[in-house]
Amino acid sequence: MVSIKTYTGPVTLCRSCGQPSFTDEVIGHQHFNEQWDGVFCPHFPLAGERIDMDWDDMSLDQMRAEYPDTYPHQSFAAGPRA
Repeated sequence: MVSIKTYTGPVTLCRSCGQPSFTDEVIGHQHFNEQWDGVFCPHFPLAGERIDMDWDDMSLDQMRAEYPDTYPHQSFAAGPRA
């Protein structure tokens, strides 16, 4: 999946849940990696219809910097930490 923090293409909104989204030419309209466990969208990981936004650069940069990351980065398969 793609990170909202590093994605450089157009950021849209998902009409179903109102969260940021993007369109990939191969997969289509989808949510970002950071939304893994925090977006309750009936289409997730894909996204519903897209809403195009006319972001100003400062607003988009602030949203990217402050967007919460709910993706489980720690692997629990290795067992408990010593």
